[in-house]
Amino acid sequence: MQSSSATGAAPTVLIAEDEFLLALEIEELLRGMGCRVVGPAAGVSELLALIERTSCDLAFLDVHLRHDETVYAVVDRLRARGIPFVFMTAYGEEGIDPRYADARVICKPFSEHQIESCLSAVLRSKPWRGEDGLPRRH
Repeated sequence: MQSSSATGAAPTVLIAEDEFLLALEIEELLRGMGCRVVGPAAGVSELLALIERTSCDLAFLDVHLRHDETVYAVVDRLRARGIPFVFMTAYGEEGIDPRYADARVICKPFSEHQIESCLSAVLRSKPWRGEDGLPRRH
């Protein structure tokens, strides 16, 4: 992945994860890769509020959140805004609702390399906004 200094402002990534230590690990990995992080958040209402209040360039989303919630309402909002996302799940692709069969999936447990590869692929495939509000492409 290119560094943020080579391409302008860093991409902003939303994290949805209800396991506290894993959420912190993902946040640390993404910050180490030069990203800004929104969240992490563990519930659907909190995630929807973050999407309304902040802008993000992509999202890493645990499928099953606290209180037996699934992240699908958040995915629908992200899709409506044209924001790419990656599912993170211990259940594999079989655990994803068929409506989202085309989505990228990272299976838990995952490695730093998997996060970085997925992040790079998503950023290469979609323009993102820099600090000046203008579209950027990795």
